[in-house]
Amino acid sequence: MTDNTPAYPAGWYADVNAPGTERYYDGQAWTNQSRPAPTTVPVAADGTPAKAPWYKRKAIIIPVGIVAGIIVIGGIGGAISGGKGATTTAADKAPAAAAAPVAEEAAEEEVAVPETTGLTAKEAAALLENAGLEVDFSATKGVVLDRDNWTVLSSTPASGSTVKAGDTIVVNVEKTVTEAAPAPAESASAAPAPAPAPAQPEKPAMSTAQSSAVRSAESYLSFKGFSRAGLTEQLTSEYGEGFAAEDAEFAIAYLESTGAVDWNQEAAEAAQSYLDFKGFSHDGLFDQLTSEYGEQFTADQANFGLAAVGL
Repeated sequence: MTDNTPAYPAGWYADVNAPGTERYYDGQAWTNQSRPAPTTVPVAADGTPAKAPWYKRKAIIIPVGIVAGIIVIGGIGGAISGGKGATTTAADKAPAAAAAPVAEEAAEEEVAVPETTGLTAKEAAALLENAGLEVDFSATKGVVLDRDNWTVLSSTPASGSTVKAGDTIVVNVEKTVTEAAPAPAESASAAPAPAPAPAQPEKPAMSTAQSSAVRSAESYLSFKGFSRAGLTEQLTSEYGEGFAAEDAEFAIAYLESTGAVDWNQEAAEAAQSYLDFKGFSHDGLFDQLTSEYGEQFTADQANFGLAAVGL
């Protein structure tokens, strides 16, 4: 039996059972695939999409309405303003009057220069600055540093003159001379004045070599105990400092005069140093302290040192 169903090519076709949708035909049978039917756009005779009638175009009708409304409102406003325009005076149309000129500033404050003669420079500066004036000092000799030590002679402009606030006043000063107070009169019953303390001898001026010898001697004595002879040898030896004999003697004499060295204490320090190194008997340590190959202390100095360490 021949099937009278016409043969359709595969594609999407309107579904009569579901208006507004399409169903896919695979060329032999209808499938379960369906989709909304596409909207048909009218086409003009020349093939371009046909436009909707003008009264259906929202993009046109809405702006036109707005424009019409604006024209109407504008006409009403113009009528109202036209009615009022008849009452407008020439004064209303005249340009704004120029602003009144700014009042001139008040004249600067005037100040009378205070009297400062006889005051200290410090007191004068405070008085002038409190009056709203600047201060500068002038001295014939010296530089004004400590204002308490300077006395005011005059000022420029002079005291009583009228100046403007903030002006600079030049204060002429001189160094204050302090006079010694007179000694009080002695009464018959007054106790005699104590004798003045003896003047300390001035330290001798040192040459560069002497100063260097003093510093070297102090350095050696801070390191270990030295006798006078031992320190002299250390300062003058070619294996030591190599100072001239007179410079070494000057350095040692200087330390003795200032009390910077005590040979008995040096002997005690040397004795303790030897005992810290090894054990010594009394006689053995005495020989070490007095020998010319040892420390070269005198016998009295060596005995002081032995007693200090308990031998």
